[in-house]
Amino acid sequence: MEALKTATDERLRFSGLEQINISTVADVLRADFRLLTRVNGIGEVTARRMKAAAQTLQREALDGTATAIGDTPTAAALALLGVLRRFDAVNTLDEVERERRNRLLDDLQHLPVTDSLEPWTVVLSDPPHRHRLWQRFLDDLAWARAHPESLRPAGDLGPEAPGGSAWEDYLGRPAHYQGLLVTLLRLEVEGSGDLAGDTVEQIRALKLDRTHLKDLHLRGYQSLGARFTLVQRKVVLGDDMGLGKTVQALAAAAHVAAHRDNARILVVCPASVLSNWVRETGRFTDLAVYRAHGTAKADAVRSWRSSGGVCICTYDGARSLELGEPDMVVVDEAHMIKNPQTQRSQALARLIDAADYALLMTGTPLKNKVAEFSNLIAYVQPELVTEAMSTMAAVDFRRHIAPGYLRRNQAEVLDELPEKLDQIDWVELTDTDQRHYARTVAEGDWMDIRRAALTTPATEPAKLTRVREILADARETGRRAVIFTYFRDVLSRLEHELGAAVTGTISGSVPPARRQELVDALTTAPGGSVLLIQITAGGVGLNIQAASVAIIAEPQVKPSIEAQAIARVHRMGQVSTVQVHRLIADDTAEERMLEMLADKRQLFDTFARPSESARVHDAVDVSETALAADIIAQERRRLGYSTEAATALSGPAH
Repeated sequence: MEALKTATDERLRFSGLEQINISTVADVLRADFRLLTRVNGIGEVTARRMKAAAQTLQREALDGTATAIGDTPTAAALALLGVLRRFDAVNTLDEVERERRNRLLDDLQHLPVTDSLEPWTVVLSDPPHRHRLWQRFLDDLAWARAHPESLRPAGDLGPEAPGGSAWEDYLGRPAHYQGLLVTLLRLEVEGSGDLAGDTVEQIRALKLDRTHLKDLHLRGYQSLGARFTLVQRKVVLGDDMGLGKTVQALAAAAHVAAHRDNARILVVCPASVLSNWVRETGRFTDLAVYRAHGTAKADAVRSWRSSGGVCICTYDGARSLELGEPDMVVVDEAHMIKNPQTQRSQALARLIDAADYALLMTGTPLKNKVAEFSNLIAYVQPELVTEAMSTMAAVDFRRHIAPGYLRRNQAEVLDELPEKLDQIDWVELTDTDQRHYARTVAEGDWMDIRRAALTTPATEPAKLTRVREILADARETGRRAVIFTYFRDVLSRLEHELGAAVTGTISGSVPPARRQELVDALTTAPGGSVLLIQITAGGVGLNIQAASVAIIAEPQVKPSIEAQAIARVHRMGQVSTVQVHRLIADDTAEERMLEMLADKRQLFDTFARPSESARVHDAVDVSETALAADIIAQERRRLGYSTEAATALSGPAH
């Protein structure tokens, strides 16, 4: 309680608070300020100052504390997992019901505990909406009376869930446990933002039918993404990579299947991720899955059209197969149809037009031209695309397309996502490197210039030496690594030079199934092991959470390509801090490229990374946050916690 005094310049009085059972900052937060004024010497002004100071401390604590479970099986982490496993067993409320329950808890906690049957006078502080708020409160109470089990005390979570090691289960599906923790702490973020008010109300009112879903705990923002698709019917989902676009699509598809007999869901994706879609659909739904690829693809399509379910095919398959009129079309990596003039794009356009629902998924909707992004919107809601769009300011452009475009960034919705340490490793070339580079420039071949710093013949390039240093550090700390490069001959050289440390090499010639096997091999490899990947082959569709060190061997021309590659490692389910090393040869063409890439990244961030449908506005703090942060840090030290936000919930990040 004494800490509250340093959060405000005003005098505060605490004597006598113990008489009304107020002894902690949490007690002050829960208490109505009028209860505080019952103590002699505490007037209304002092009570309000005390509440404001407590709210500032609470906000700073929430902002400064990570909610990651971490990667170390401490006693606190294991105890937390036990709670989460029991919570998982009794967590039967959907998003709408959880919101209703939380509203009731917030409203009722201000009422004193009493056996009296005397009526209470209710004062509503929002006159324009008082009737609606009062009716909602009465409706919530009626729901609670019909479902008394929904208000079960948080500590009454039932017996501990049986079976297996909690830590092993967590490591096998960390995203599931992180989602449970965020739900239990009531920290979920929807990311609905600036959509029209009536649209937001429709989305929030829609009860997602989970009949065909299994073993899938949707985060709040994931549920909203699925319901956004269902309410708007045809949309582009541009969430950052790693936020679970696949499960959002499956949740929407399962809802459609629950409300239509023999519903036909079509998923169109690159061949490299087709196996992943087959696996995830079978894992999270009970819908029949048809793999329309290979020699039996025609038979699979016929069975799907007859019986319904989920048909998964490639872009080439979408163009050549007789797919009829699906009920819903899901297009993964939709930036592949950014050019409406290609046969592939035209085939997808016909399927989208024929379907009642369409979801275009892409983590990088804008690459080089804003016009290409507009083309994606034209597939789903052509009425939004106008000639005026080409001259719109970025903010007007995003607001205009908000009804058909939803994008959430990792930082907005995943507080527990491990920190990404992104750095440029400037490499000074050796004399031999310099001579080789000069010869390459003289010859004038752009591709040779781009890879010159790693192709010096007969001697070890400086970049390779830097790679060895990074891998040596990874070996010491038990980390695994992945190296991305655009060039196959660079892959070959790295494979030869790094020897036994290399667990596999993925290039465009490696079949998709084999790629997943190589990723799985890295999972069981020792620290210091490395997976080599051609960035155009492994930047899409692979989940490489086993690696926590990513090395970009040379800068890529498109910033989205690098972002895709890094997102393979830094994604939901990652349990370690991710180190990103971008190797840049000093005073070479690579340095010049950085200036160009900066401009492209600004274009990307301005038009495509933000989404008007995802903007969240927070209230302004009532006190100086720096003082609050200092107090929190002092308390963390007093209690033996690290001041670097390593708590029982997060654990140290290694």
